[in-house]
Amino acid sequence: MRIYRKIVITLPLFLLGLVLTVQAQKAFPPQSPNDSGMWLLPQIRGTVHSEMVSKGLKLPADAFYSADKPSLNQAIMRVNIGNSGSATGSFVSSKGLILTNHHVGYDALASASSADTNYLDQGFYAPAMEQEIPAQGYSLYIPIEQTEVTQQITERVPDSLSYRERMQKEQQVREALIAKRKGNDDDLLVEIDDYWAGNRQFMAVYQVIRDVRLVYAPPSSIGKYGGDIDNWMWPRQTGDYTFLRAYVAPDGEARPYNKDNVPYHPDKHLKINANGVKPGDFTMTLGFPGNTYRHQSSYAFNFYENHRNEYLIESFQAVLDALEESAKNDPDHAVETASERASLANSLKYFKGVQTGFKKYHIVDQKRKIEDKFKDWIQQDSARKAEYGRVLGELDKSFRIAAQSSDILYLSLYALNYNQILGLAQVYQPYFNYLNHPDSLSISEEKKNQILQQQRQILRKMDLSAQNDMLAEMLYNMQQLPEDHQLPYLYMQFGDKQEDTLKTAIHQFLAKQRETSVLYDTVKAKKLLEMPLKKARKQKDDAIIGLYDSLQNAFQTSRRNYIMHYSYLRPARKRYVKGMLEMSTDSTHYADANNTLRLSGGRVMGYSPEDGVYNTPFTTLKGMIAKDTDQEPFDAPQRLEDYYAKVENGDTTRSKYTFRGHLPIDFLSTNDITGGNSGSPVLNANGDVVGVAFDGNIEGVVGDYFYDPDLNRTISLDVRYLLFLMDRYDHTQRLLDEMDIIGPDQEKATMK
Repeated sequence: MRIYRKIVITLPLFLLGLVLTVQAQKAFPPQSPNDSGMWLLPQIRGTVHSEMVSKGLKLPADAFYSADKPSLNQAIMRVNIGNSGSATGSFVSSKGLILTNHHVGYDALASASSADTNYLDQGFYAPAMEQEIPAQGYSLYIPIEQTEVTQQITERVPDSLSYRERMQKEQQVREALIAKRKGNDDDLLVEIDDYWAGNRQFMAVYQVIRDVRLVYAPPSSIGKYGGDIDNWMWPRQTGDYTFLRAYVAPDGEARPYNKDNVPYHPDKHLKINANGVKPGDFTMTLGFPGNTYRHQSSYAFNFYENHRNEYLIESFQAVLDALEESAKNDPDHAVETASERASLANSLKYFKGVQTGFKKYHIVDQKRKIEDKFKDWIQQDSARKAEYGRVLGELDKSFRIAAQSSDILYLSLYALNYNQILGLAQVYQPYFNYLNHPDSLSISEEKKNQILQQQRQILRKMDLSAQNDMLAEMLYNMQQLPEDHQLPYLYMQFGDKQEDTLKTAIHQFLAKQRETSVLYDTVKAKKLLEMPLKKARKQKDDAIIGLYDSLQNAFQTSRRNYIMHYSYLRPARKRYVKGMLEMSTDSTHYADANNTLRLSGGRVMGYSPEDGVYNTPFTTLKGMIAKDTDQEPFDAPQRLEDYYAKVENGDTTRSKYTFRGHLPIDFLSTNDITGGNSGSPVLNANGDVVGVAFDGNIEGVVGDYFYDPDLNRTISLDVRYLLFLMDRYDHTQRLLDEMDIIGPDQEKATMK
């Protein structure tokens, strides 16, 4: 898994709150401990801290978060990549050096690359600070405060208000609290986030860094070894790491890139422990997990399984196939879309894994069993009946409304957002609207010229064949919907044709449009735009414009219908979670992930994916070389192959990095993570870095919805492989000297 996500489902995927833990049916009792938990740092005290200590933690509670002294929260940051994705990084030196994942730095590498200078293939290392290059579109949020403000909000909102009035008043209170805390400091970001479906609120305060630079990244043959084939899979031999650096103005202002900016000096940075880990060792992750849905109702789970997942899978597959085809045809396009293709492939594999998990574990039925107990608990008390008696019915009603339009909503959304042929139609829509309504609309010559110029730009970059295939697949998927959900426009074109006959008809339809539509031919388009109005109106209607109008209308109509369910969902969701927490006898609960700073505790451990199979918790260089095919994505660098050959011939210089005679690459642990944890430091009991989290296993991907302790695993880069590559492979001595590296004798290792 790329555990940051650039592909964002633009329709909210609802947050609720009580963990559902399911035990897989096995011949023997599960051996794995239940290490589920994404804890807010203010929760790391009392019972939660004691539980961590019992697992092996050696740090005091205030080491994680303290208002009075430097603490671990100040060594962690949210890495923002443009407006579409975020991940995690950690400071590993006093000079603002940041350790994160290779796939987190992928956008920066791609942006700085060209077909001639491809840092994705070659890797990048700046021998001096002056040669570190801007990571375009990157920014950092360093968490400096995380405090509860629930009471400050609720005491200012009268109980007598209606639900809508209450929401409006709460928003006003939030804005006032944020403004008071932020003051005039433009280098602070202040947010108030909902937890437990809005039953509690915490204020998060971040210091903003706007100048982030690329320092060092291995080539993709290391950083992305195994590629999308190995994504979410174990065993894994991926060196998924990158180093960035934070810069600020000399006076500390968080200004954007400027050649006079200087390295940022964090209040806290982490040490690197070259001892690594061994099976059974306690491990922690600190990071910004994106979204989990473990507190959801059975009605939400049923919606995901039957009315969402398959449509997302179909849409991602169609877009990815087209981009991959274009990448094969054009090296420059391959570099330009590398990050987008990786993200799409990640999202596609993720939702396939989620859907498999839903069906395999019957989690809708599992959740219904818990809700049956909830019903009984409600009936035992008249006050509970009054507060919670209608909750399940309202949730049921809400998702029934959502399900009526979700299929065409998702399919039309991704078609309109990703297909460039429909993008051409969008460019021309104002002109065709003008032709149909000349009395009420007007269009200037300047606008006509802009339309023609946009068309030329799109056609110049477009792989028409690939985009045509994408659109054909998307139209086919829409025609597979139940008859009463199909678009009338498509039914008029293709009737009730099925399977191969339908596919043939769609391709014939699109082939005809390539011959006749002005969208594909700028010469025809220019003639049309220059025609007098009366003559232009007599031209045949453009079928692609008609298709675009049909999809746009379908999207807008389905969206309006879909959002109606929120009026039932939001208040019911809040009471549902409140009631479920009240029913629970557990004294501590963690909230669903929502891209805020969390701690998880676990241990190094393998797992059994099926009867008779056990996956050990470490992979090694030996396994990487054994998997090598000399072809991407399993094309190990020759220098690594040469090193391995020397090891096989008895070279003893490897001992500094080896574990039980082998150079470790990746390891498994039971830490509870999800999307957004990319780049999270994996810490030992003393808070030293022993790894970098970058993935989860495919069997545990459905853990965003329920956590199975026997199967949920985090895949992390072993710090010993990282240090080996920095020392023996890329010779990044200046970075090794900059970091605090703890060797076997608790002294700074020379790494010479």
